[in-house]
Amino acid sequence: MGFGERKMVLYTGYQKSNMDWATALTDIGLSIPVGDSQVSILCPFHEDTTESCSINVEKGVWICFAGCGQGHLKGFIADYKGWSYQQVRDYLDNYKGNYKDDLFDFTIEEEDKQLPEVTIPYTLGAVPSWIFNRDFTKASMKKWGCGVTGRNGLVLPMLDKDERAVGWAIRQEKIIPKYLYSKGLQKSKILFGQHLITPSQTLCVTEGPLDTMWLDQLGFKSVAILGAIMSRRQQELLLTLPVKEIILCLDNDKAGTIGRNKALDMLRGKIALSYIKIPSEYKDVQDIRSYDILQNVINNRQYW
Repeated sequence: MGFGERKMVLYTGYQKSNMDWATALTDIGLSIPVGDSQVSILCPFHEDTTESCSINVEKGVWICFAGCGQGHLKGFIADYKGWSYQQVRDYLDNYKGNYKDDLFDFTIEEEDKQLPEVTIPYTLGAVPSWIFNRDFTKASMKKWGCGVTGRNGLVLPMLDKDERAVGWAIRQEKIIPKYLYSKGLQKSKILFGQHLITPSQTLCVTEGPLDTMWLDQLGFKSVAILGAIMSRRQQELLLTLPVKEIILCLDNDKAGTIGRNKALDMLRGKIALSYIKIPSEYKDVQDIRSYDILQNVINNRQYW
């Protein structure tokens, strides 16, 4: 099935809306091309270089072909801005035409549906040798249930809070994009590593799985949001974990800074909150191979 065909499958069954979606999305900071009903943009939920996010501004639906999610733009805006559904409704009141109001009948049940369990079609247990050049141990690979692809990629099972496999990621050594995700995986609805979290004073939140696995290997509780932008559902999941403080440990780049600021806004006042400043010579926490340096960075975190 080609790219265009996949779009047609997604948009089948949705009716045209009189909502001015293009302006509504532009006004929250997204760059939406003018004039076309169907547009492609850089996905705001992961480090995107290929415009993998497709939006139909006539029908008000979207899909990320890298696996971040799909659905109605009401949910897209809620996740992007970290807003409640009522906040989305209030915002969209400024842009509506003669739409049917039932398009905006958000339900928590829709968010809480259990993701389907999947079978991972790769060999688990064996791992590519290059991962040990990044100072990971065999014990860590076993703990996370990693595997290997025929092209020497690292397979990372994506488990929900009940330890059910709901998808997988493939971490590639030197190929862009670094991560490939299984078809249908809704990254915005899971936290990588959430099934391993036990009561703790602090919890580090990272972008990528390897960052979380590295922190865990060094003794720091951690989960990954699988991208730079935390979704509303991930915020809810974080607040259910048995921890007293969340430490944001996002990447040392522009996307990480934007994601950190959005996460701070989403979590402010809900839990003790802080963030680290990664030294300029490192791009992310997994790049910091020294335990002492990493411990110092975490100890000097900024409280919010």
